[in-house]
Amino acid sequence: MAYIQERKTADGKTHYRVQIRLKEFPKEMATFERKTDAKLWAHQTEAAMREGRYFKTSESKTHTVANLVDRYIENIIPTKPKNAPACTAQLTWWKEQLGYCLLSDLTPALIVEQKDKLLKGTTYKRTLRSPATVVRYLAALSHPLTIAVKEWG
Repeated sequence: MAYIQERKTADGKTHYRVQIRLKEFPKEMATFERKTDAKLWAHQTEAAMREGRYFKTSESKTHTVANLVDRYIENIIPTKPKNAPACTAQLTWWKEQLGYCLLSDLTPALIVEQKDKLLKGTTYKRTLRSPATVVRYLAALSHPLTIAVKEWG
């Protein structure tokens, strides 16, 4: 449920603080200068929470794909010794291609663009990569992204 509170600052300006408290979600708060902005944010955020598509983006705006790959290689790969060399190589490739990109700016379109690049690329034997190899590269990126969302916030 959203709660909008009118607040006055020391210099007389009016601000509106919105609190959203829904069961099974952390309390969300934001402050706005206009009440209409506050109502709009509250409505959109509540709807997104109920539909299961609400994620805090502040953390994703401070980390890049390179940070994600480094943390995954450091923390998760040691627990998977069977495929560690292959997965590390694949993640390194993703880091070289998309390492500059903020996690909040990572889109399916960017990933598909790199997937197409992989399909057109050649191996060390000068042959085209097979679709199965490309799927393995995508799987190598998928797990770190899943871990980032579910465990690392």
